[in-house]
Amino acid sequence: MVMFTLACAFHNTDRLLERTLPLALRSLTQPTRHEFEVLLVADRSPDETVARLLPRLAEFGVDELRFRRTNRLSYPGLGSNNFHANNFTTTRPYLVSFTDDSFIWKTDESFDVLDAMAGIFERHPAVTLINKVDDHDEWDSPLIDLGPEIESGVRSVNRVIDQLIAYDTGRFEPVARQFGAWDRETFSGDMGIRYHWEHLASHVGRTAGRKIARPETWPLRVRHCDLRLDPDSIHGTQDEDVKLKCFDNLLRSQGLNKHSGPAD
Repeated sequence: MVMFTLACAFHNTDRLLERTLPLALRSLTQPTRHEFEVLLVADRSPDETVARLLPRLAEFGVDELRFRRTNRLSYPGLGSNNFHANNFTTTRPYLVSFTDDSFIWKTDESFDVLDAMAGIFERHPAVTLINKVDDHDEWDSPLIDLGPEIESGVRSVNRVIDQLIAYDTGRFEPVARQFGAWDRETFSGDMGIRYHWEHLASHVGRTAGRKIARPETWPLRVRHCDLRLDPDSIHGTQDEDVKLKCFDNLLRSQGLNKHSGPAD
């Protein structure tokens, strides 16, 4: 049995959070044979939003709330860079991060997701990251296989996206530090030289023999509760009402379709 930290990035969509977070925690931890703690990271959240969250932490299953203002000492580029770089922790062997607009649905209630993650890390010393996101066809760059499967049903891939990332913290942190993960000048939001945490994490996970594992056969569906502004754009609408509609469509289709039409 090992200890996991589960960290959810939250901004300013508490109506969505009350739908996504309980579902994500149920899917990731019920059942599990491992110990875990739950962090809610209120990054770039207004004071009044955080105040509304405080009396609901027990209801949501949150052990710790972190609130950081970003008017000073913030990382350039995507706002999610602040969540990852300011809140990465190596106090637990494994860190699982996800976002408040992640829809995480388990199709087999008996499946132990954390145990499956720990098993991949334990069996494969080269695996540094595990990523499970199903709407990768919406990404701005393609998902590519790098070599043969890590094991049956688990691909070795080129990149991660932050709807659900699991880290072996001891393998990731030293290399990420060498790559400048905690140097603000590392990141950039300029379209010509765009470089964000997901790019850095992907570089760490696919260089010098390290691997990013993508489980294809797990009974787990993970999708982004948002729509793209334009095809192949990295930017979503960031509209809470749109995200709530996506969540409802995903719930109705058991994680297959965020649109209002027939399931994929």
